[in-house]
Amino acid sequence: MKKFTPKFLVLNAACGLLCICIVVGALFFSTNNTSVQGEDELQVIFVWQIDSFEGGKGSRAEYLRSQGVKFAKQNNVYVEVTALSSQSARYNLENGVVPDIISYGSGMYGLESYINESYKTKVWCRGGYCLLSVTSNDFSDINEQNTVINEGKENLTIAAAMFCGLQNSDCLKPTSAYVKLINGDYKYLLGTQRDIVRLQTRGVNFYVCPITQFNDMYQNISVTAATGEKGDICNSFIEFITENSSDISSLCLFYDGLNLYDNNLKEMEGLSFEYTVTAQVSKSWRENIEEAIKQKDTDKLKSLLKSL
Repeated sequence: MKKFTPKFLVLNAACGLLCICIVVGALFFSTNNTSVQGEDELQVIFVWQIDSFEGGKGSRAEYLRSQGVKFAKQNNVYVEVTALSSQSARYNLENGVVPDIISYGSGMYGLESYINESYKTKVWCRGGYCLLSVTSNDFSDINEQNTVINEGKENLTIAAAMFCGLQNSDCLKPTSAYVKLINGDYKYLLGTQRDIVRLQTRGVNFYVCPITQFNDMYQNISVTAATGEKGDICNSFIEFITENSSDISSLCLFYDGLNLYDNNLKEMEGLSFEYTVTAQVSKSWRENIEEAIKQKDTDKLKSLLKSL
């Protein structure tokens, strides 16, 4: 059986700093042809994995590949998973390259017109924000001066900080932030499950206080281009992923309704959040919320989140 392998064309932006990968050739062909010709008409499902926030450990793309292998044993399909940045995904979509399924973080724009609304978008795992300390489990004296923020990736970390009154705390790259905590430069760290894993790996004693006022770290998954029988197969794969959610403990992420951990990660399970972000948003909404964050306008931030 012939296996399709996506090819990538790297384009350098004028600034010399941005490389955009566009999936062409076989991927474009396959998204417009629902099967690989052969004796059994093997269906090929193309999945894009977009990491817009730090996970816990491991690769979410590799996780989806492993789930695809299991799914393939029960169905006449082959699941091809490609890891893309949000920028690359938008570029590909704008140029007519559309996969069958996209897995993406809440608050990503540029996908809204490509989602197949015949099928329900689902959350297959989530992260969460938390306050961390290596010296105290009290957290009552936390302030902007004694706290450092893990700035994250594309998630709205400063929004979480604003809900905690920490919007003016120092922001550092993820690894630098947790090292500053360990070294005693700051008493507290506003971080995520990834920082919990970092501290566990380091072997230090630490304390966790979950932030429940806000969360945007949801990994959503949607059927996109596929319709008819192909769409049904894609939807079945999404259901397979959510029905086997206990496996996400390998990622040190969470699935609401399941208790997977008996260590510090347990503090982040079974939570509800006052404000969240929907799966798909418009570019204008994203720009408005980023402006509210830039202005440190908590009231405007809450208003935008309520309006979703």
